[in-house]
Amino acid sequence: MGEVLAITCLILVSVFSYIVLWFVRKQRVKHNLPLPPGPRKLPLLGNSLNMPSAFQWLTFSRWAKQFNSDVLHLEVAGGDYIILNSYEAITDLLDKRSGIYSSRPHVTMLQDLWDRDFLLMPYGEDLKAHRKLLQQEFHPTNTALHQPHEKRELVAFLNNLIEKPDEWLKHLRLMTGATILAVAYGFHVQDLDDPNIVAVEEALAVLNSAAIPGAFIVYTFIMLIPFFLSKDVFPILKYVPYWFPGASFKRKAREWNGTLSAAVTPPFIQVKQAMVAGNAQDSFSSRCLKNAKNTDPRPDHLSSEEEIIKETAGTMYEGGSDTGVNVLRTFILAMTCFPHVQREAQEELDRVVGKDRLPDYDDLSKELLPYLCAVIYETFRWQPVAPLAFPHRLDADDAYKGYHIPKGSTVIPNVWAVFYNEKIYGPDVHTFEPKRWLLEISDEQGKGWKINPDMRDPATVAFGFGRRVCPGKHMGLSSFRIIAASLLHSFNISPPLNKFGEPVVPKIEYISGLVHYPVPFKCSIKPRSEGHVTLMQQSLWNLEIGDC
Repeated sequence: MGEVLAITCLILVSVFSYIVLWFVRKQRVKHNLPLPPGPRKLPLLGNSLNMPSAFQWLTFSRWAKQFNSDVLHLEVAGGDYIILNSYEAITDLLDKRSGIYSSRPHVTMLQDLWDRDFLLMPYGEDLKAHRKLLQQEFHPTNTALHQPHEKRELVAFLNNLIEKPDEWLKHLRLMTGATILAVAYGFHVQDLDDPNIVAVEEALAVLNSAAIPGAFIVYTFIMLIPFFLSKDVFPILKYVPYWFPGASFKRKAREWNGTLSAAVTPPFIQVKQAMVAGNAQDSFSSRCLKNAKNTDPRPDHLSSEEEIIKETAGTMYEGGSDTGVNVLRTFILAMTCFPHVQREAQEELDRVVGKDRLPDYDDLSKELLPYLCAVIYETFRWQPVAPLAFPHRLDADDAYKGYHIPKGSTVIPNVWAVFYNEKIYGPDVHTFEPKRWLLEISDEQGKGWKINPDMRDPATVAFGFGRRVCPGKHMGLSSFRIIAASLLHSFNISPPLNKFGEPVVPKIEYISGLVHYPVPFKCSIKPRSEGHVTLMQQSLWNLEIGDC
């Protein structure tokens, strides 16, 4: 009874505080410029009642057409939300004015009650220190730091597909996780039960749980907001004591803190101990430690500089695992549902690479393999893995296209709207069609393709914007390209057969969330020939001999 009363009091205080904040907000300094257009707002509630609970990017795209504006304004639970629905608006604000558009909305449950997270950090010196490490290590020309790890795990993945093709999703997760752990720490894991992968997967589950609006008292009124990241209206609740009735969110945050620490601290300490012993493998962590100016000689104690290295290494899995796996899931779904695309890509690979070796990085240029390049472009466009990217926060009042953009606004780039612009990509935007990126050419050898230079590389949209662009972008692109090329070179991907021997083409259905991924589906993945099997097995054997 006492706990119910305490919760009731907290809710009443929160509601009263919200009403006061709403009236204060209405009295703020008036500007000569109007706010961008958007759906009609109700008193107190604003747009809370007409916000979509899923697939928000579709609603935002429809509103952009309805209000004939690529910039929309929404008011939800007292906060301003600016939705950018065109490439022009996104680049004008998030790129060209990145000095004031590079922070993140504040999320109390994650940022105050949980340890620091690189992805969620506000823009400032702390963020710059983390990004500097990643930018130094993952420069586009510094491919030798990650490509050997990518290739090693890719060869293991291909051979796992030969042995157990029905477990292709498990193999994808292992390959992606093993690659990142090898790059970050120099570890070579063999299965998904490895303690390092288990710990990081648990931490990712915590991140997803903590980001669910309305799940905890700290989000009491934010339950009206269907976004994965929302501006906290009542951060004062973080000061509630752990023992206070109804403060389960505080106890959960303390528990989660340990989960995150268990994921990022032990592997880093292991690298530091290996360096002291003189047997550390080359990795992001070991290189950064070698270059560090302020280190603690005790292996299990960390200086402030070492803490930054640890945190940066720990976020590599968070930033690349889910997105890496799910863009590959979309690629495999597309190859299953659009067999003509697969055939054309395989014909091109057979001409350029041949059947006596696996594809290599030198093969992957858009000049040598333009059709495969277009397939990769179309994968990013057709079902973007992050349709709303990651929200930014505006740090100062701004004006754009005759509209006032209030300080503190949460700014959301609608990547989906950019990739589904029919004026650029044609009326068939819902179809997986790589040829939209190509120009047909003729030469002495006959007709062929080249990438249309007037079409924008989708990587400029798919990996974030401005000063928050993904610093691991080049590694992510490198990994996806070689995996896609190798899969198509060595395997046929097709719908499974029913008991009558008829193909069962999976439905193209997706799950709404922070990361956009297909509903689980079945497909058949079989080697194209015995020669391809021998080639993949020989590549694995060569790797194992090299390790001896």
